[in-house]
This record gives sequence, structure tokens and C-alpha cells, in this order.
Amino acid sequence: MKTNELLHQFRKYLNTVDDSGDELRAAEFIQKMLLDDEIPPCPSLSCAGISLPAYRLSGDYYDFIYDPANGRYWIFVGDVMGKGIPASLLMVMVRATVRVLTNYNQTPSELVRNLNNFLLGDMTRLRAFSTLFCGQFNVHSGQFTYTSAGHPSPIIVRKHSGQAEKLEVKGTVVGLLKDREYKDFSTPFELGDLLILCTDGILEAMNADKVQYGYERLGESAVAHQHHNVHEIIHHIAGDVREFAQEIRRDDVTLVAVRREKGGGQDERYDSDER
Repeated sequence: MKTNELLHQFRKYLNTVDDSGDELRAAEFIQKMLLDDEIPPCPSLSCAGISLPAYRLSGDYYDFIYDPANGRYWIFVGDVMGKGIPASLLMVMVRATVRVLTNYNQTPSELVRNLNNFLLGDMTRLRAFSTLFCGQFNVHSGQFTYTSAGHPSPIIVRKHSGQAEKLEVKGTVVGLLKDREYKDFSTPFELGDLLILCTDGILEAMNADKVQYGYERLGESAVAHQHHNVHEIIHHIAGDVREFAQEIRRDDVTLVAVRREKGGGQDERYDSDER
């Protein structure tokens, strides 16, 4: 659904919410409208994502945007500070602004810099900030360019080696300081390579001994399940995290899997109804 259509429907819905005062239901409505969007198909990628809130609402988000005119496929994963209604509504603000900015032909670092400057005033007033990973896949060259605003680094499982590789990337969170500069990084994304993105709810999931799940276990799980399709991969990893944390979820969790394919494959989005 386009951003302006979403805002139009939300305004209509607010008329009923004003009478009932049901802010929580309104926020849940917004998130459902956003996460029910279909993932746009890409000629050479298979994508899947899952986002599970710790409670009824989530400050996490992920999104995929295809720009066929420029041969670019955008991948976003973000995490707004906090929980509940404020975090979920800020997540909506971040997502909507990102969707507007992708209408302009720019690099990931330029997009995140513009996003930060655009949202800085609102986030400062709300004493909030957001992490964000922004990736751009070039359909023609197979190159993957990315930047990060304080978001956990992704993992790539390389087809040729079968091993997990952490893509180190650092940057200041969105909504903290004006005119921050972000850096673009690039890596080949070859046929059969698998990209895993997540929020800190995955990496910081703890077991009874207060040990965090961490990057090593995430990489091991991704390698173990790499031969499944992307839908199965994220559910296997999510299951591994649940088992490790003994079914206790203290934070919102989001997982995204993207694989380079010959002709593209399935593209699936899953929300909090999938436990």
C-alpha cells in the first residue's frame, strides 16, 4: 500500500478512535496496515521477513522497496527506542519518511543522512532515536551497497564457502545529531549468497544463565539452515532463538532473510500472528 493511501485510511480511522479513546487499538491498526504490505518481487532475489513484538506493539520494522527504473532493490530494518504506542508510532514515521526518500536516486548513506535531518526535530522533542540498516542491491551488477545508523551488522552466508561472514558497519543512530555523515560499504552478493538481518532482540535474547544469543549462534544457525528456502530459514532461526531463551521474549524481534537467486523466488512477509 502506498504511503499516502495508508495515511488517508489512518485519518478516517482516527475519527472513530477519537470517540472511543482506544489508542492501543489505533496503533495496532497502523502496524497491521504496514506489515500486511506484500514484499515487492525482484527478478534475482528471494526475500522473507518476520517481526514479533514483545507485547502487543512493536518498535521494530522491516521493509523492501523495488525501484525498477534504476535497477535498485532497497532493504531496510529498523528499531525505534522504547516499546508500546510511542515506539510503534515513531516506527510508522520512520517507515513513511524512508518510503518518500527512496523516490530520489541516492546512495544508502545519502538516504540515511537525509532521513536523520528530516526527523531530528521530532525525535528530539520526543527524546527518541532509531537504529536503521539500509541496503541497496543493484539488479544489474549484483553489488550490494549498505550503511548503518547504529544498527546490528548483518551476516552473509557465502555460497562458495558455506560459512557466515559478519559485515562490520557502524554509524550514528537516527535522531540524535544534525548533519551526521554516513559511509557506504559494498560487497558482491553472488548467486546463492544468503543475507541475514535482525534487530537486537535476537542478538540480546538471554538464557537462564544470562548468556546472550549473540552473533556466533546466529551465524551457526544461518549456516545450519542455509539450504532451506528463505521462509523456512527465518522460522528455523526464530525457533532456535526461542529454544535458547526458553520461550521468554523480553524485546521485539525481527528477522529478514534475502537470497540471490537466478530468477527470483518467493517473497513473504510474516507478522505477529506467526508465533
